[in-house]
Amino acid sequence: MSFFDSEKLQSSQKANLDLLQQISGKIFESVEQFSQLQFKALRASSEEHFDGFRKLLAVRDPQGFAALQASFTQPNVYAERLAEFNRQVQALVTGTQSEIAKLTTRQVETGTQQAQEFVEVISKNAPAGAEPVVAAFKSTLANAGSVYENVQKTVKQAADIAQSGFDAATSATGKATSGKAAGNK
Repeated sequence: MSFFDSEKLQSSQKANLDLLQQISGKIFESVEQFSQLQFKALRASSEEHFDGFRKLLAVRDPQGFAALQASFTQPNVYAERLAEFNRQVQALVTGTQSEIAKLTTRQVETGTQQAQEFVEVISKNAPAGAEPVVAAFKSTLANAGSVYENVQKTVKQAADIAQSGFDAATSATGKATSGKAAGNK
């Protein structure tokens, strides 16, 4: 008699392969989106620099140069762009992490269900006197499930704390640059 169902094993392996393919797809998609963000930022920065050079070449007198120099020292425009870029990157990372977590959670739940079914088959077919071993197996499986749930909660809390910290830093940067801009006027 065999405890292993080769069709279930093959199905499980296929599901794991599909999961890896989905995770790889999400990662490649995120890398592509991140590259596009970087490219847009680089393009905008390059255009700003060329525009600045054009303005510099158009200066005809010291007063024009002073006015141009003053326009370059307004930090809030650059800080706002950087904060927006960081927000977009943070949203991309958070979204990718969330999608991968959903995919893996479903797979872990399926694997846990299969392990529980396996333990039940073993317990039904175990020889007399094997009850302590089966009970230990069930206990280990339950503990592993609890550990996984706790790790999931901890990771979510850490992500929430990181997001809160990022939001607070972005808000503080925005307030600081707004205050500087108001003070420069």
